Amino acid sequence: MLLLLSCCERLTDFFISQCGLSETRRPWYIYTLQTRISMFLSTAGMMLLGCLVATPYQVICFLVGILSLRRRLGGYHAKTPLRCLFLSIGVSILCLSIVNSLVQYSLSILIWILFISLSFAVFNSSPYSHPNCPLTPDELAVSWIKAKHILIWNLFLILLLQIFFANSNCALYCEMGIIAAAISFFVSKFKEVKSS
Repeated sequence: MLLLLSCCERLTDFFISQCGLSETRRPWYIYTLQTRISMFLSTAGMMLLGCLVATPYQVICFLVGILSLRRRLGGYHAKTPLRCLFLSIGVSILCLSIVNSLVQYSLSILIWILFISLSFAVFNSSPYSHPNCPLTPDELAVSWIKAKHILIWNLFLILLLQIFFANSNCALYCEMGIIAAAISFFVSKFKEVKSS
């Protein structure tokens, strides 16, 4: 991942010199580039390898659930981009496999119960700012409100998926993505409480 870091540093230096970006925010630009490139690689890996376990539509529904909410909730961050890549792919394959198994054994009601429980827990929880990219209290409040709005829109999406695509279980995959994002959020909050 040193290659990724050096590429991000070179890109940042290029944009600072050519576009007049602030030199004082250089570390933030490098970090942002690293996370965006890592996120793209993780998403591509989750999509490609997820198709080994589920259909492309189901994988897309899972990714919509996890990625839309994960960005606003924060949550667990791996220490290195490479670890993030492998952890993201592992979590997605595990979640997709769990949905497949529960559907196979007619236990999909467990996903609904966990989804509803974690959705209420997220609504009643306080926001979290990750130490690697701390937010001001105002930014955190705005991000938290957006996370709740995204969760509400995801609920409507799940309802539509359940109505129109009930046979493909797409709603269950979207729910599992939201469950994974919520679990990541609560793992980070638990680590924060444990460390303080």
